[in-house]
Amino acid sequence: MLILSETKTRERAGAKEELPPERFSRPRAASAAMAAVTAPTSSSSSSGWDFTCNFEVDYGSEEHATIVYKTLVVDKELQPDKVTREMTVYGGKLVVRFEAVEARFLRASFSAFVDLMVLVTKLVEEYGVSKEEHSR
Repeated sequence: MLILSETKTRERAGAKEELPPERFSRPRAASAAMAAVTAPTSSSSSSGWDFTCNFEVDYGSEEHATIVYKTLVVDKELQPDKVTREMTVYGGKLVVRFEAVEARFLRASFSAFVDLMVLVTKLVEEYGVSKEEHSR
């Protein structure tokens, strides 16, 4: 199973509040695409990064998550002054955080990233290195 989850934030009475993560389960052969709900983190943010999206994809193995990470990390954001992306691998999961100055930049960046992630995930699932091949 491929487990996807996302963390949403919202503003309430001027304070940033993190909502509990939602989890989505999909069969491994299914697409890893998911819909992300974004919310402004602060209407008067001094940093300017008002929109965030956090999500993680559980690949079930550190090796597969690392392959996906190394493949995607070289693709830099086209407008780093408007969108930032941070990725890490932790416990067989690819953890990604987006921050943007506007919702439209976040949506475009997230959508493009997920398209590439789905492609890489399918390739890893189809042609991933098995333990027998790795020991040669």
